[in-house]
Amino acid sequence: MPSEEARATRVGVLDKAMAILEAFPRGESALLPQEIAERTGLPLPTVYRLAQALAEHGLLMKEGSRFRLGLTLLRLGLLVAESIDVRRQALPHLTWLNGQTGENAELHIRQHETRVVIEVVRSPHNLRPFAEIGAPLPLHRGAAGKVLLAWLAGEERLALARASRERFDSEQVAGERNWDEGSFLAELERVRRQGWAYSEGERVAGVAGLAAPIFDSRGQVAAALTLVAPAARLGPEQRARAIPLVCQAARRASYDMGHTASAASLAGAAGSERQEQRHQRHDGVGAEPPMP
Repeated sequence: MPSEEARATRVGVLDKAMAILEAFPRGESALLPQEIAERTGLPLPTVYRLAQALAEHGLLMKEGSRFRLGLTLLRLGLLVAESIDVRRQALPHLTWLNGQTGENAELHIRQHETRVVIEVVRSPHNLRPFAEIGAPLPLHRGAAGKVLLAWLAGEERLALARASRERFDSEQVAGERNWDEGSFLAELERVRRQGWAYSEGERVAGVAGLAAPIFDSRGQVAAALTLVAPAARLGPEQRARAIPLVCQAARRASYDMGHTASAASLAGAAGSERQEQRHQRHDGVGAEPPMP
């Protein structure tokens, strides 16, 4: 009987490939091509051809004459699950940061040698988005990319930066051709020491960003919480005010992700923050972000 789970998209090959993947009722099932053909209603030669191609990509695994779901699906599923979790935990803090600053608050995650925006709380002042959700962006440019690289091991961060440069080479901005690896790695070390990164005009002229890391329960950087604004609205005075807000929002998002060091940091900083907030309220900064 044909699978009832498959959806038609008018992209014939894709629809047939999805029908094959959805023909497996349980992850442990191993099916013969004849069984897949019966469940999908596809011709047997089509099943053979597409199943072999899916196996080449790791979406299926071949065991003798049978097929089962492949490990690539597991890897992709874990990426989706992790990104959804950090998005859910970070969203209240993005909203708070947007309310405090009136600027775009974005959430970036790393995917191989790129970074991707998975959530944006937009400013009413910005008529156009600075980055599209889901679009791959260079990892070696911008505050968010540097945060996502800074906590990696030295060899890994350099390899990813090189891969990012190679991928986005055609989009190089002025001065990028003389990119110095030693200076870049030194900048990443500085980002790691101070706990935040700032960039201006590295990807889009006239646009600036402030970013801080969100850590997960394992102490690894899960995402970069980023404030993005026209550089004219993020001058030295505005940055001095925004940096502690970005770091505070990232620490509290990390706490919600189960990062114990962030919990200790929040507890230790509570007294000084309350004192600072009393002064800030006189300056019109507003209320503190939601506590966990």
